[in-house]
Amino acid sequence: MSSKDIYEEVRNSRDFTGKVVLVTGSSGGIGGQIVKLFSALGASVVVTGRREDRIKEIAEETHELSPKKLKPLEVVADLAKDADVERVFNETVKTFNRLDVLVNNAGVYTTANVTDNDFMDILDKLERVDVKASLQLIRLSVPYLQKTNGSIINIGSTISERPQNSGLAYDLVKTSLTKMSEVLAIELAPQGIRVNTVSAGLVESQQGMEDWVKKCAKYTPLGRIGQPIDIAKGVVFLASTDAQFITGHNLVIDGGLKYNMDSNFVNPNII
Repeated sequence: MSSKDIYEEVRNSRDFTGKVVLVTGSSGGIGGQIVKLFSALGASVVVTGRREDRIKEIAEETHELSPKKLKPLEVVADLAKDADVERVFNETVKTFNRLDVLVNNAGVYTTANVTDNDFMDILDKLERVDVKASLQLIRLSVPYLQKTNGSIINIGSTISERPQNSGLAYDLVKTSLTKMSEVLAIELAPQGIRVNTVSAGLVESQQGMEDWVKKCAKYTPLGRIGQPIDIAKGVVFLASTDAQFITGHNLVIDGGLKYNMDSNFVNPNII
């Protein structure tokens, strides 16, 4: 490739025209921003979540952002159910007949002590959505991603990089996602599939934690809380040709927050 071609490739690296992107948990928050950004860059996207009203809202926004006014696929699904996971995937390939990018974003956040009576139930719920559903989608997607030299991006968390009091269940599943990316990066590389992680810090869209999250800005070296678009930009980068020699990487997007967290950071009463 000539130097002229290299520079032209970089100029066009964010053009996802003709690409198909499936983002789980995309009916709002980080996932919603990810599908909107991919749509704005020309991709056909899948909007999925548990609430039909929120899916329709995000789908309308992605439709308007699409340069060619491509209509997103809307799928109401609960990823805690195996049948729903399969249905999301099957409807994606039935509609678009290809898959270029899989973003495993759906997740559940909760805190619990290991001695709590319902700890094992909480752990099972988190593992079902964050780990097992992600693995199930990856297994289904491999034959299609192989054809497109596609990319898998798992959404992890900065919080899991610092042991948190009452955070064992959440830390376990998010750490599993990061390790999943590392192992699958090696396993799937011969098939032309890249696998990476984006570890997000605190993001303002996190529901039910808005007041606490705003207080956390003082702990972030860059002086503000993350926005969903900050995470979406990182995901798009890892899916783009600019990252075509990057696999098994954990891209931390947290404004430097992880360097200022102690073991009680996730406890809102400590802030």
